[in-house]
Amino acid sequence: MLDTIVRLEAERAGPLWEKALTDVVSVVVADESSGFSKIREEMTERIRRFVGLTAHQEPVDIHLSEATREHLRETLRLFVATQPGRHAVPFNRLSTGTLNLLVFALLTYIAELKGESSVIFAMEEPGIALPPHAQRRLVDFVTRRMGQAIVTSHSPYVIDKFDPAQIVVLGRDEDGTLSSSPVVLPQGFKAKRFSTNRRQFAEAVLARAVLVVEGSTEADLVPVIADVLEQDPSVVDYVHPDLAGVSVFNAGGDHAVPAFAPLFKSLDKRVYGIHDTPTKPLSEDVVAKADDFALYRVIDYKRVEDLLVAEVPAEVQRRFLSVAGERSDYPVQCGWLRQDMDDAEVAQLVRSVLMKHKGSGYAALLVSQCTNRRELPASIVEFLLEVNADLYPPTGVVQDSPATGDGEVSGEPE
Repeated sequence: MLDTIVRLEAERAGPLWEKALTDVVSVVVADESSGFSKIREEMTERIRRFVGLTAHQEPVDIHLSEATREHLRETLRLFVATQPGRHAVPFNRLSTGTLNLLVFALLTYIAELKGESSVIFAMEEPGIALPPHAQRRLVDFVTRRMGQAIVTSHSPYVIDKFDPAQIVVLGRDEDGTLSSSPVVLPQGFKAKRFSTNRRQFAEAVLARAVLVVEGSTEADLVPVIADVLEQDPSVVDYVHPDLAGVSVFNAGGDHAVPAFAPLFKSLDKRVYGIHDTPTKPLSEDVVAKADDFALYRVIDYKRVEDLLVAEVPAEVQRRFLSVAGERSDYPVQCGWLRQDMDDAEVAQLVRSVLMKHKGSGYAALLVSQCTNRRELPASIVEFLLEVNADLYPPTGVVQDSPATGDGEVSGEPE
């Protein structure tokens, strides 16, 4: 790339390689401050014994000579000093992510020399080894400056920078056949709803399946419950959602859960939905959207906190209160666990603590105290096991709409 840049610049600024060769030849190697100086003097004295030398001040000297353009190409190295260090190092000693950005930077230089509007920029997995902020900056630069860009990525931070109309979801079936699905927002799906869920959406389009839940508390609970199920030897053939490729999507409310079913089903993904009993009944059009769920469950509780208090055993609740009481953010106004409390009093205290710190991870902390399936909230466990059975049906059972393989996204700005 550096050679290409030099060649393109030479077309505008003149012979760069020739000037570099002249400068290299004129470099003084054996000056007075160099150890080569003593070597040169000793060599001159010994050679003079057998060879007639001229009266030149330095008849024997050391030079960088016979250098060619190919020598420069082979030895030319880019040195880069990055923060927070002070010293420049050869480019090949930089980290993998910095190297990726360095290559990208040189490519943009070439693109500018060629004329940005005429460049088609194709990038495969630009997010590898890069932090989120670097991924966003890279994509922003390409989409704003280049004539056209084609990107394949598994990074939600990259996908997040593209609008739905610019995204195509790629997948393969069991026979290896490649398929693609454009992202088309269903009729009546508000653009604002998409924009407020861009990051979640970006992760969901990469998933094999999507589990839509009501809120952040439920989104925190699912992976913790899955962790316990995975570690319980009595639960046979259970696959953790992370391994199964299931993305948990926070809809932001019970009435919003069914709205996402048509969207994810249109991307050829298995989509599941679960939420508590709404205070206000769902409208007919919302209920109709729920038909696109492969599995849909309305649990028989008004709040997830009520479910946890009712279905998590008292001994687990006591362990939770002991652990929670040691946290700096424990709501002291709710009171503390006492040894003389009966189970009903413990349940009331747990509910008070969960409600006081709703959405702050306390519900997940409660469930993390469970050690096996028996101690987990049965309503959620049963649903997760049904989802698992739907994703991994017994041999010979065919799903109505097979889940796609690992998702990859191709983005192309208009």
